Amino acid sequence: MSEFKPELGFEDCWSQPRSARTLKSPGGAQVGKASGRTAPDDKSGAEVARGRRGAAGQAQAISGSDKARLARVVKGAPEVMVKVSKPARVDKHGNPIKVSRGTEALRVSEHLAYISRNGKIEIENDRGETFNGSREVASVFREWLEKHDDARAVGYASDRTRITTSVMFSMPGSVNAEAVKDAVRALAEQEFQGRHDYVMALHTDTHHPHVHLTLRTVGEDGVKLRFGKPDLQHLRDTFAEKLRQRGIGAESTPRHARGATRRGEATPVYKIRQRGGKPLVDARKTREVKRDLEDNGGRLPQKPWDDALVARRSRVMTTYGNAVRILAQSQDPEDRQLAEATRKFSARLTDVTTQRGQMALTLDIEGRGRGVGGRKGGAELGSRERDQDRGAEGKDHQNDRGSER
Repeated sequence: MSEFKPELGFEDCWSQPRSARTLKSPGGAQVGKASGRTAPDDKSGAEVARGRRGAAGQAQAISGSDKARLARVVKGAPEVMVKVSKPARVDKHGNPIKVSRGTEALRVSEHLAYISRNGKIEIENDRGETFNGSREVASVFREWLEKHDDARAVGYASDRTRITTSVMFSMPGSVNAEAVKDAVRALAEQEFQGRHDYVMALHTDTHHPHVHLTLRTVGEDGVKLRFGKPDLQHLRDTFAEKLRQRGIGAESTPRHARGATRRGEATPVYKIRQRGGKPLVDARKTREVKRDLEDNGGRLPQKPWDDALVARRSRVMTTYGNAVRILAQSQDPEDRQLAEATRKFSARLTDVTTQRGQMALTLDIEGRGRGVGGRKGGAELGSRERDQDRGAEGKDHQNDRGSER
């Protein structure tokens, strides 16, 4: 009789909510040199999941890679942060910026000056050459501008084509900065070398070491870079893998695997808070919540994404629960220890408070303090949906978030 034991699938935890697709946007460059490649250490997916389950639908074992990843998640391994910068849409006077060769040339010149701190920080290109000082950095700008003009001449680019695309890779301050730079260098060589020119610069003058990777948007084959959500997750997975190869226990799990319900804030909003200001978006969201409460008898109406969040969290907790059951039956003491750590971790994922729910709860408390009643829904939803983002994205891990100059 075969001793084969089907494996527990973690597709509800490690995978993005939508089904995976080939990492190539329509008309955009593929992330990774091999067509249809998957993220490192990613063995989940519908077909794999079906193959992992027994006839009765009960899992009997956990793969070594999933077990290692589960251990990193429940122990709070630092989460990598990868963000694609969006160029400013308005100038410092609030006037809209019309994309053209002239405005792009100015933006790229200022951006290269910014990531090199006006030549004080060394930048490195895809050929391994280093540039120091404002004059050497300016030579990179001139080379890229000439290539951009060549691309326009043959129809690969237009006046509205962005000359560069910028990506920032960040880790918590306790991580060795040179290891972060080395990991980004390895990632860039694997994903972009030979297809897109790029330069990279390490910044250590903030709370978190981070690397700015600036790529020429139009590739050598004329294909433009376009990053979608699967591409960003692929970059996160690859970045985490390169860090682990260098002895840093990094992870790249989606928010729902860690119990996080909120996305990171937009860069302008984050920087306003960093300066001690109050973003206008806060007042707008508060007005919307107040209106919803008033229009629905003091109760916050459910949105489709609220139900989706709860359903996804339920699937995640079910997977963790199955993992606990399997690991607790193991003869290996380390497996049983992981089972207990997973049980405690999963117990903290019961609340799913959204930002709207937290605002409603705050308004309810403020209303009661002023003797105003009738807002039951805020408290009810708030108690059911409390956010517990344990990942780096929910902490102050967004400094210098893709600043585009």
